[in-house]
Amino acid sequence: MEADLLIRNGYVYTDGTFKKQDVGIRGEKIAFFRESGRDVQAACSIDADGKYVIPGMIDFHTHIREPGVEEKEDYYSGTRAAAHGGVTTVCAMPNNLKRGIAAPEDFQYAIECGEKNAVIDFVPIPSPLAFHQGSIPKLTEMGASYFKIMEMKNTKFPLEENFRCGDAWELDQCMAEVAKAGKYISIHPMNMDWYLGNVNRIKEEEKKQDLMHVLCWLYGEEEMSSAAWELAYFFRKNKCKWIALHTWHKGYIDLVRMLKRQGDMEILSSCEILPTSIRDFDYLYERGTGNTIPLGHAAKPDWDAIWTAVNDGTIDILGSDHSPHLSEHYHPETPFSSAQGVPGEDYYGSLLLDAVNKKKLTMERLVEVTSVNGARALGWKEKGTNQIGTDADFTICDLGKKWTVDETFPIYSKPNLDPLFGQKMEGKVTHTIVRGKIVMANDKILAQAGYGKFVRPE
Repeated sequence: MEADLLIRNGYVYTDGTFKKQDVGIRGEKIAFFRESGRDVQAACSIDADGKYVIPGMIDFHTHIREPGVEEKEDYYSGTRAAAHGGVTTVCAMPNNLKRGIAAPEDFQYAIECGEKNAVIDFVPIPSPLAFHQGSIPKLTEMGASYFKIMEMKNTKFPLEENFRCGDAWELDQCMAEVAKAGKYISIHPMNMDWYLGNVNRIKEEEKKQDLMHVLCWLYGEEEMSSAAWELAYFFRKNKCKWIALHTWHKGYIDLVRMLKRQGDMEILSSCEILPTSIRDFDYLYERGTGNTIPLGHAAKPDWDAIWTAVNDGTIDILGSDHSPHLSEHYHPETPFSSAQGVPGEDYYGSLLLDAVNKKKLTMERLVEVTSVNGARALGWKEKGTNQIGTDADFTICDLGKKWTVDETFPIYSKPNLDPLFGQKMEGKVTHTIVRGKIVMANDKILAQAGYGKFVRPE
């Protein structure tokens, strides 16, 4: 037998281009590429005729919520949703209010949760804010790929919520420690003075005060771009590698583009494709009950500037910012005390294929920003390459599939809330393969909890 799994007749991405060929997989690794039509014995095969076979998509920014807020999402439900969206490796942020991931023991516990429950490969992302206790060398030794901070002021010290910090002194000291380890810090830029001033202005204006009319004015251009300029100074000062997170607004994008051209900083720029911003969107639809939650667009990203930045290399990687909450956590009439994020992982790959069909980016660039660039920067040598001998991770894409979101499209994310119900899509993920195993096929999850492995940088 030549292969355990054979993917036949697909347009396969190798060495930067697509070529019609077969892919043979033995065990967990890519064994060979061969011209389509040749006789190959295989225990199992997938006919990918007319479809694109790309390196397994990586979602570099999700909120799995485990450990700490498992009632919203855990590794089992979150990675099933990710597999459904074509994702083969998922990065889980440390923003868990009841148990953030900063101390080495919490990072180890997060890894154990993933090893027990994940159906795809996974990467918990710790916070570096326990650096005063010497956490950085320990977390690095344990396999941390990068670190994450939410730039938000916290008046309590030591930090009660150990993923948030808006103190410039503390951020400076933290960057200096992380720089010694040679790791990236991913940081959500937030100018709290401007943000709070904007909140007060919204409250004072005689406009309707609900999520539909308020959410779109938060996380705006001035707040994020001004914060990014200050952060850039400290990253350069400390020679710390920077994942410029949420590169949404033109001023922020222009800053990153300028810094990359100067060439004296290591920057990996990221944009998150929240379903509430990449598509027209007003409501979350609750599957099962038929109830709707009026939410509206978040942040109003400048998508013309974003797609330009994706295509000229200013933006390097994408993520979903999958942010699940239960329906009872949304309070549309009191927006400043309401949950604001939305789930979207079930749609991740299909949303991007839809963007390809809208000529926003090419399939080649899609592969780079969802897999190749991030895996290379983070030292994941087994991921994102489609090279013989590396992990057999693939996302199979039907670029021509036209479909409408309805009840036949399952939602695996735990809250069962749908941001795109009733919308028309063009392009659909049909299969997700992780280390040679078909994890998702035609909307059905085939892997069991515990199949996923923790990915360590090499």
